[in-house]
Amino acid sequence: MTRKRKKINLKWVPYILAAAATLAIVTIGSLDKKNADINLSLDAFAENNYKISVDQLSELYVVADLSDSLGLASASDVASNFVVTSSMYEAGQTSSGKIEKPNITDVSTSHSIIEYTVLEGDTMSSIADLYGLTTDQIRWSNGLKTTTLVAGTKLLLPKTPGIVYTVKATDTARSIAARYGGSEKEIVELNNLDVSGLSEGMKIVIKGGSLPVVERPEYVAPAVRYFYTYLGSTSERQNIQVIGYKYGLGGPYVGGQCTQWAWYNRKDLPANLGNANAWARNAAARGYTVNRTPSAGAIFQTTSGWYGHVGYVEAVNSDGSIVVSEMNYNYRAYLVIRSTIPASSVGNFNYIH
Repeated sequence: MTRKRKKINLKWVPYILAAAATLAIVTIGSLDKKNADINLSLDAFAENNYKISVDQLSELYVVADLSDSLGLASASDVASNFVVTSSMYEAGQTSSGKIEKPNITDVSTSHSIIEYTVLEGDTMSSIADLYGLTTDQIRWSNGLKTTTLVAGTKLLLPKTPGIVYTVKATDTARSIAARYGGSEKEIVELNNLDVSGLSEGMKIVIKGGSLPVVERPEYVAPAVRYFYTYLGSTSERQNIQVIGYKYGLGGPYVGGQCTQWAWYNRKDLPANLGNANAWARNAAARGYTVNRTPSAGAIFQTTSGWYGHVGYVEAVNSDGSIVVSEMNYNYRAYLVIRSTIPASSVGNFNYIH
């Protein structure tokens, strides 16, 4: 009687060989380490203050790859260990001789913020209703001028009615509350600022907050246009010389007007001093010296006429008279003249130094 041989089931061979290879790599790769108790556990690295080596990083990779291929229950944990360890190695965290677990908390965005991806058919109103917000709160949180949405767009939504705000370098919880609403205490508590503190670029939620009109994305600053003329009744001019018409001088003031020429000669002056009749008052408010004593390089100013007048003091003469240049004297837009204002009329003007 012939005994039949049992067939060997070969389907398990690759798995057995892979497991043996894994064990061999881990065992052999660890034998040449200075510390025999080093293993491939991330916790062991951290707890024992060991440096990670290239060999150990390679071992982690091989183990993670094989674990995934074999479908082992621990595959996800092993893979996670490799990713974190690889990141620490590349970041140079082992240069000090000690591996520290990285802080993986994302402090750039508050836990009170939802990231929502717009779906086909979504409207800003439907999203607002879903999360108990207003369309303005959604727009302001995302810098949107209109309520128009495109599928795939990612929106930042506050979990509580309010706005998502990006922190500026000079912000404090108190200054944010004062400018945008809410309370300092709520801002700190809602965004865990007692732990992380504020940092520039961080996104936080301001419960019940709103943006000032001038900071809203839909805000359009009104166009400011000043008109300047001069009646010439303040003082007489002597030794008038025509310098010529001056075009293309640029600057923040309307071309051809007296303020453009004054600013062209004194570009240190603010761009928002207003009409000529307000220059002395506004310049003084901004810290400039304003008095009745002329000096070369000063701006002379008068409130005479409908819009007032300004010009540039080129020199102060020994007899007390001053040499000035000015544009739009007596309604001659773009025309620049040089003349002398006699000493008897010098006191009729304010001088911005």
